Formats: sequence, C-alpha cells, structure tokens
Amino acid sequence: MLACASGCSTFSQAQASHERVIQARQLTQRGVQAMHRNDWDNATKYLAEAKEHSPYDVQARMHYAETLWKTGQRKEAIQELEEILQLANDDPAIHTRLGRMYLDFGEPTQAHLAANRAIECDPKFAEAWKLQGDLALLRNDLASAKLSFIRAANNVETMDREVQIRLASTYRRLGQPSQSLACISQVHQTEFGQRLPAEVGIEQALAYRDMGRNLEAADCLAELADANELSEELLYAWAECEVAAGRLARAEFAANSVLQVNPQHGPALQLVGRLPAYRQQAEQAWRR
Repeated sequence: MLACASGCSTFSQAQASHERVIQARQLTQRGVQAMHRNDWDNATKYLAEAKEHSPYDVQARMHYAETLWKTGQRKEAIQELEEILQLANDDPAIHTRLGRMYLDFGEPTQAHLAANRAIECDPKFAEAWKLQGDLALLRNDLASAKLSFIRAANNVETMDREVQIRLASTYRRLGQPSQSLACISQVHQTEFGQRLPAEVGIEQALAYRDMGRNLEAADCLAELADANELSEELLYAWAECEVAAGRLARAEFAANSVLQVNPQHGPALQLVGRLPAYRQQAEQAWRR
C-alpha cells in the first residue's frame, strides 16, 4: 500500500506539472498574440501568468521582459533579463537584448559588458557586433565603430540595412566618402525597387558632397526635401551644393527653406546676401 501511495503521489505531481506547462504555453500564445496587436497591457498580464505557471520557460520570460519594457517598466524588464540569464547564460541573443536595454536606459558601461558576454558566447553573433558599434559611436570612437560594423556586416546571411547605413555614416565621418557610397550602393542593389528610409538618401547625398560631386548631392537633397522634413543642417548643405553646382536660383530656394525653419540662421542669411555677387560673376563669365 505504501509503495502504491508513493507511486500515485509521484504520478499526480508529474501530471500537475505537465498541466501547468500546457497552461503556460497557452498563456504565452495569448500573450504573443496580444503583442502582435500592440495590446501591451493584456500581453503583460498573460505572460506574467505564464511565468508563474512555468518559471523555467525562457522564451515566455523573454516575451514578458519585452512587454515590461514596452509598458515603461524598464528597470523590471532589465531585472527580468538578468534573471533569465541565470537559466540561459550561454545565449548571445539574451545578452545582446540586455545590452540594448542598458544602452537605452542610459547605462553604456553595463551595455558594453553585456555585448562582450554575447560575443564570448558567439564571436559571430552579428547583433552583438552592431551593439558594440553603436557603443563605439557613443564614445566617438569611429575606428572601433567601423571595425564592429564590418564584423556585423560579415556575419549576416542577408544584408542588414541598419548596419550598412551606420557603416556608411562612419566611413564618411572618417573622411572615406567613397567607401560610404559603396555601402549605400549595396543597400540600393539589395533592396532595388523598395521604398528606402530617408537615412539612405541622406548618407548618399553627403557622400556625394564630400567627394565633390555637388550636382548629384544637390539632386539627392532636393528629392529628400520634397518628401521629408529635413533639418536646418541638411537644408543648408543642399543650398551650398546648389551654389557649388552653379544653380543659383535653386540655391536661393534652398537657403530660403532654411530661413523658413529658422529665420535667424546666420550661414543661410549670409549665403542669400552673397547671391547677387555670385550671379554677377556668373553673368560676367557667360559674357566672356
């Protein structure tokens, strides 16, 4: 009788544990569906219950951490990921996500440590190298950023647009506009026919400008200005490129676009003031 009682108790415990796992999976599925609907409050509720039913389910807890982050519970989200790493310390994706959270939370030192741990787990994990590159940019360490983004680009199966844009910007800031343009060209070739974000066109235009290809730079910036709200800096760059390309009417339009945003923009005011002299020089050159 004692043996039977013991065996029955063990079976009941196993059955209860199995039922809790099934309930946790169902709750996780509901939580993920709510996440896809951007229903973060219900997603948090379902995934918190899933965690309670199955605290060792790493995937469910990862989803739960994301809902905490999305609902503004950032310290709790970070703590959740730290606890998950006690269950899966060799997962580079978890270390990298933790690093991203730390970076967005304003703790770059902790982010750097998390990125290093991710790379120790998997030296070819591209997202960890991307994070290292972003941290290097934050330190204004362009050389390290370039190397990190190159490592990230070399360890993905398909082109990562964000990495290419960051690498293009880093090359340009290092005074290597031709390499910057090569990165942007790769984005255009890979995503031909698709609508690309403004950042792609901006980097392309600035690379053209830095290479002295002012006409192409001006055309890019004009197209961007038609479709996007550009910063004062970019609008003024457009005006300068138009002057360098000899298109003074378009330069005046671009400079006035700057002044519409900021009527006290000194360089734009000075450029507008110089335009009559530029026009006179152009007319004299034409008469010759």
